[in-house]
Amino acid sequence: MMARLNNRRHARGAHDGPLWLLVWLSVALAHAVLLATRIANAPSLPWGQLQAFGAYSVGLLLIWLLLRSRPASADGRLVAMVCFLMGIGLAIQFRMGVFAGGGGAGVVLAVPLGMGALMAVLVLAGRGRYRLLAGAGWVCYVLAVAGLAAMLVFGRRYRGGIYMPGNLNPSEIVKPLLVVFLAAFLSGRKADFAETQAGLPMPPARTLWLFAALWALPVGLIVLLRDLGLLLLLNTVLVIMLYAVARRPGYLLVGGLGVLLSGWVVGVVSAHARARFDVWLDPFADPTGKGWQILQGLSAMYAGGLWGAGIGAGAPQTIPIVSSDFVYAALAEELGIIACALIVLVFVALTWRGWSIAARARGPFGVLLGVGLTATLAVQALLNVGGVVKAIPMTGIPLPFISQGGSSLIATLVAAGLLAAMAEGRKGNP
Repeated sequence: MMARLNNRRHARGAHDGPLWLLVWLSVALAHAVLLATRIANAPSLPWGQLQAFGAYSVGLLLIWLLLRSRPASADGRLVAMVCFLMGIGLAIQFRMGVFAGGGGAGVVLAVPLGMGALMAVLVLAGRGRYRLLAGAGWVCYVLAVAGLAAMLVFGRRYRGGIYMPGNLNPSEIVKPLLVVFLAAFLSGRKADFAETQAGLPMPPARTLWLFAALWALPVGLIVLLRDLGLLLLLNTVLVIMLYAVARRPGYLLVGGLGVLLSGWVVGVVSAHARARFDVWLDPFADPTGKGWQILQGLSAMYAGGLWGAGIGAGAPQTIPIVSSDFVYAALAEELGIIACALIVLVFVALTWRGWSIAARARGPFGVLLGVGLTATLAVQALLNVGGVVKAIPMTGIPLPFISQGGSSLIATLVAAGLLAAMAEGRKGNP
């Protein structure tokens, strides 16, 4: 009887109609205001630029119907939060003209592909089938290393990053692949990583050297790629997963020092990373050059104030690379600090929901997979927002679900879908 009541309660969370309607109405209202602004300043309706919103609306309906047809099969409220953030991202991209002139064709295509991938993961990984990934850890590792190597050999440098032909960014899919590998590797050696010496975590030498050699390969490739953001992200996620598997605070201390050291190494080998650090320390040293982006972003947030200048009333085009790196500044200028704080709260709620799923997963692999996926999304948001508000140096990490980027959107939707699918295998409900 209690199990049936729990399933019914979880099912209500999975296909809560009013919640999904609120998500769609919020995004539709933003697009309606922007459309009205465009009509007032243009002789024709920009229907072609609304393709992404149309695909989003259809995808939202299909996801809701899928969850409704599969009660208690996934965490619908987590998916709803993801779709809300994605919708806000599409609205701000529409506002900045990303979809005009065919320049945003990749993003338009990424919307149905990403939402379709999310639905596929919900079906394929639901009902405990995500645990099959525990046997695919080495496959994920090989694919991740191959993707990084391909970027190094065939990629081209653009705006400080490296992209494959078609502006594809394989590093985005490397993130969930390495999380799966880490979850499989660490869960199979949980006792080893829990051992200590002199109060500090110290796995057996064989395990330690094996893991160090395995992790050094992707890290070395990332250093050669000079991708500071990806390096900091993956090493931070590793530290969090090590703490989750062993519950030893020493991992946080040693791992934190390791993350700082890795950032210093990239700064040594990459002039681009050093420039970002120098700009973070003193953007006024070159206010019309290297410091222009961060100063314009800070000025935009200041101009927006608490309530914002209004949708369509700001000037985000004055910020370089605003649609990806500095999309948070554009949101702050037009919607205000209050709205941005609400968006941050959605990320906090998403993180809490993810860790709740991880805590109730069956077995150490499920726990570590949930922790790793949640940490990946949370740390990405932290690195992006922290860089925009000048709390930390800019890393080039996009804001999940909101920043422009087809590869990033698809990869984060897959990660979120896998996390939501894990909810069915939980021991209980939050």
